[in-house]
Amino acid sequence: MSGKSSDSEYEGDESPFPEDESPEKLSEDALGILSSRFLAALADKDAGKVDRAEEELRAILQLEPRLAEPRLELARILLDTERHEDAEEHARTGLENLLKSGPWTDEIPENTLKALAHALLAEILRRRADEDDVIFGDPDEWRALLEESKKQFEAAHALDPADEYASYHAFFLGLKAHKGAKVEFDDGIEPDPDEA
Repeated sequence: MSGKSSDSEYEGDESPFPEDESPEKLSEDALGILSSRFLAALADKDAGKVDRAEEELRAILQLEPRLAEPRLELARILLDTERHEDAEEHARTGLENLLKSGPWTDEIPENTLKALAHALLAEILRRRADEDDVIFGDPDEWRALLEESKKQFEAAHALDPADEYASYHAFFLGLKAHKGAKVEFDDGIEPDPDEA
């Protein structure tokens, strides 16, 4: 791996990343380059070099924007650094790409990767719903964020039932309340009268 984070070494027709090819049809050479760079970005992230990892993930996506895994990792970094709107955009695009083209790598089973993508988007939406401007803003926006978050957590749990985090949040996001409104539960569940 060259360690470069720009695509300047691939000028014009020399690029191994043709725009009219789907990710699964890229040359072995192109995929090998991106794979090495992706693994290096993950290693940087794990080593706490988050800025460097983000830069490398963005460079990979400049070369091949249709790869889901680098986009989802970028969304995770953006979430962890509290840039929720950018994280949401990348998570949505990554999930769309994953559902459209399937996984790029075979390191993680496809359903598990899809579950992780749904859970990531759900967590981003849940955190956006926790922002002050949303909490003290439009109750319909707050409800919509939580409802979509719940649906994404449910999708994650359906794809990977072993994911206890997703099932936990899917259950607890069944609550409907905003700004002191009475808590209502989905599916006819009644709150404990001592806690309501």
